[in-house]
Amino acid sequence: MSSPLHCSQCHSPFSITDEDRALMEAVSPKVAGKTLLIPLPTLCAECRLQRRLAHRNERKLYKRKDDAGGKMIVAGYPPDTPFPVFSPSAWWGDSWDPLSFGRDTDLSRSFMEQWQELRMVVPRMAFQQERNENSEYTNNVSNLKDCYLLFSADFSRSCSYGTWIQYCQDCVENTQIVRCERTHDCLFCDNVYATTGAVFCSQCHSSAFLFDCRNCSDCFQCWNLRGKRHCIRNNQYSKEEYERLRADIDLSSFQTYEGNRREFLEHVRDDALHPPVWKRGTILDATGDMLCDAAQCRNCFQAVDAKDCSNVFAAMKIRNIVDSNHVSGEFAYEECECFPTPVNSAFNLNTYSGSSLYYCDLCMNTCQDCFGCVGLKHSRYCILNKQYTKEEYETLLPKIIDRMTKDKEWGEFLPHRFSVVSYNESQAAELFPLAKPDVESRGWRWRDGEEEPQPVTKTIAAAELPDTLDDIPDDILNWAIFCDATSRPFKVIKQELEFYRTMRLPIPRLHPDERHQRRTAIGNPRKLWNRECAKCGKGMETTYSSERKEKICCEECYLKEVY
Repeated sequence: MSSPLHCSQCHSPFSITDEDRALMEAVSPKVAGKTLLIPLPTLCAECRLQRRLAHRNERKLYKRKDDAGGKMIVAGYPPDTPFPVFSPSAWWGDSWDPLSFGRDTDLSRSFMEQWQELRMVVPRMAFQQERNENSEYTNNVSNLKDCYLLFSADFSRSCSYGTWIQYCQDCVENTQIVRCERTHDCLFCDNVYATTGAVFCSQCHSSAFLFDCRNCSDCFQCWNLRGKRHCIRNNQYSKEEYERLRADIDLSSFQTYEGNRREFLEHVRDDALHPPVWKRGTILDATGDMLCDAAQCRNCFQAVDAKDCSNVFAAMKIRNIVDSNHVSGEFAYEECECFPTPVNSAFNLNTYSGSSLYYCDLCMNTCQDCFGCVGLKHSRYCILNKQYTKEEYETLLPKIIDRMTKDKEWGEFLPHRFSVVSYNESQAAELFPLAKPDVESRGWRWRDGEEEPQPVTKTIAAAELPDTLDDIPDDILNWAIFCDATSRPFKVIKQELEFYRTMRLPIPRLHPDERHQRRTAIGNPRKLWNRECAKCGKGMETTYSSERKEKICCEECYLKEVY
């Protein structure tokens, strides 16, 4: 059973299942034996995701002063922020006390407004990093060594320009790869080695431009292959024939590389078979896309090891979580960047571990029973960073929720206008792009920033770069290159240049942000459509809309064709 509702933002109809209702009740605050129920949402799942992502800066970094000590640091916030920004070491240090910012709750005023006022004075961590070595220009990462411009990455070494990179080494320009080595421009791959341009591939090596291939090696411009070797455009060759033909294709030439990339994507569109959704491992009663080992999940995307969840995006090791993104853990509702998320909690962001937390931001180290707090560590029974006894906390909390209910705040995530990130620099802009006038007309923030000047000996338009890698001088490390698409300047770093020379690949002509967008555009939206199988005509649910030209098959027909 579900409850029919209409989104107050996009006006689309949506529903809340009985399972979601039960989870919302389970994570609602319990005070003196009474459950303070979280009300039904007023936004659809997509608009709720957009609202949460508007508070998440994944890829934008700045140079600015550490407000704790004055030295120059890298941060996810520009220098003109109204709140103090501390380096991670200073933020975790003992030189400041988050409880010193505690304040009384004014029940005659909006609680959201009071929480936002607190958020504007409590120091924020410059970026989310831990246990890294020589990997300063990264964010939302851990256990990295010698990495540059990696985001949402862990346990990787000598990697650069990537998002969601896990257990990888010597990889450049990738998105969502796991246990890969020496890969370039790959998307949604695992256990791939010495390969460029692979999409939805596993256990492949020494190849270029592969789509949906498994256990393949020495292949070029191929799709839907299993256990093959020495293939070009899905044609089988002997080892000698393959090496002779492949030697004539010089991917170190930019023109040759781009021409083959375009041809490959045409084959993916016109010739390859596509499953209705992409999934791996054991999938039981689960809908969504990019799922691995999921059971009893609904409308989940990029989720690994998930059970009894719904409307989840970018998550792993989750149980009983609804309407959340970039999370792990269990029993939570409307959480953003909580890894692991506090148990029996809701409406938190950047808050790791703990239990019974609501409307908390940057609260760490197993806080418990806190409401509307910022930057706490090892704390309990706090409201707006003020310490209470258990009895005082349980007396005040119902009064706050009653006031929030009257103001239509209770049950809603922090609104867009309170984001510490401008919309166009948030992850929401990547998944829900809007023009500046549209953003500002809604009362949301937009930032017009300029590229930070860097010391260079030469500037050059990307189109003027030499076509072949061998004609690129070592001095390119001191050049500013202006992107072909946006004219934004970018540089090539030494580690990157060495990788291109080892892999015999061309120097990029696009800004790193444009390369990321071009790569992720190959993937599918986080939306499901009804469509008929191209083989048997059976109806199915898929992330490919009916207007798209790809050949989409039901799972049964797809497996019959590719295996």
